[in-house]
Amino acid sequence: MKKRKMSQRSLNLIVISVFLIIINVSLGFFLFLQSKNAIVEQIRGRMLDIAKTAADSLNGDELKQLKKEDKNTAPYQKVIRTLTCFQDNIDLSYIYCIQDLGNKHFAFSVDPTVRDPGEFGEPIQYTDALYAASLGTPAVDLKPYQDRWGRFYSAYSPVFDSIGKVAGIVAVDFSADWYEHEISELIRTVLLFCILSVLAGGLIVFVLTENTRKRYRMVYSQLNELADNVEDLIREIEQSPNEAEKHAPAGKVSGEADDLGEKIQSLQKTLRSEIAHVHLLAYIDALTSVGNKTAYLDMIEHLDREIEAGTADFTVATFDMNGLKIINDTYGHEVGDQALIKIADILIGVFGKEHIFRVGGDEFIVIMCSCPGEKTEALFRRVNDALAEENRRESTDRFMLSVSKGYALFAADKDREFRSVFKRADDAMYRDKEAYYAKNAERRRAVYHTNT
Repeated sequence: MKKRKMSQRSLNLIVISVFLIIINVSLGFFLFLQSKNAIVEQIRGRMLDIAKTAADSLNGDELKQLKKEDKNTAPYQKVIRTLTCFQDNIDLSYIYCIQDLGNKHFAFSVDPTVRDPGEFGEPIQYTDALYAASLGTPAVDLKPYQDRWGRFYSAYSPVFDSIGKVAGIVAVDFSADWYEHEISELIRTVLLFCILSVLAGGLIVFVLTENTRKRYRMVYSQLNELADNVEDLIREIEQSPNEAEKHAPAGKVSGEADDLGEKIQSLQKTLRSEIAHVHLLAYIDALTSVGNKTAYLDMIEHLDREIEAGTADFTVATFDMNGLKIINDTYGHEVGDQALIKIADILIGVFGKEHIFRVGGDEFIVIMCSCPGEKTEALFRRVNDALAEENRRESTDRFMLSVSKGYALFAADKDREFRSVFKRADDAMYRDKEAYYAKNAERRRAVYHTNT
């Protein structure tokens, strides 16, 4: 009878172990699907951000007036300079402006490409995303298209004039091979992580349940021994109370059970600690150790709730490393990563790690409690001083570390969402970037072609 009870206990443990492994596998598969969708959305969101930022940098009233013969005029060259700034500093294939000819027909207007640009009035390949942008909604191609320059996914954003009508469209082309490679690489990484997590989870479940089973077996053995000898114990107690006091198998078993309970509690505490650690890693950028895009999006939701409740009071500062694309192309991504780490360390030293988020390859955002303009300017000067000191300390003829930056303060009378504050800070940062490239004589135009 006793052996049958022990077998049932063992069977229960095995069933629980299998159930936990199935749950772990199901959770891993669900997280894989969620991660895949999140990766695709993140890449598309990044493409849209570039297109929308470029569109916001253009004057719609001037853009809609441009004609083919205006190539040497100041308004045309101003558009060229703005688009070139994006072309030189962001890892994209092409960026250009499009005019809507009506009836779903589109043509090039301004193309800063140095070699083989699209000529003014040359037809553009139609896509549904391009048509959506012509109606006023930024959009990204869901499937690739091909033209004489190669095979691409593109993001489109409308440029509005002063009365709110679409005056033109900014298109940003990304190589379809690059896009599909990025997604497949990230998906493979996530899939590998999920598989390893499932295997590790299964191993942990096995080890924990095996140890638990051993502890229960030991306790059950003591209980069985106690049950087998209970009559002898009763008889000894009746015959000699004093002698009975010397025997305490029940106390021993109780101690074993107490010890088991303490170990289970310790295990629960360890698991909670590990879960908290994994949760923390989900919000930290692996390269720079500052907050990542997920942490940044959570902060936006928090600030939007504060704005709605009327309790918001914050300052947004944006930073964009200058020349990262050139560093990566010239010296390799490892050198580029080290440069990013140095930039992050400088920002941490000035603002504190808890306020900083890395939201793109070379983009950092700092969100602080309300910080007056004079104090923010002083913090910016500390950043400049730290960069200058780093450039002196790491004296090199290869490149100099620098960042473009801008900031904006929340204004309760006009800001209804976080994005409007960010938009002002980002605009200020891009003005600073234009000034940086205007001041520095070294300007290199990088044009990328994909041959299929």
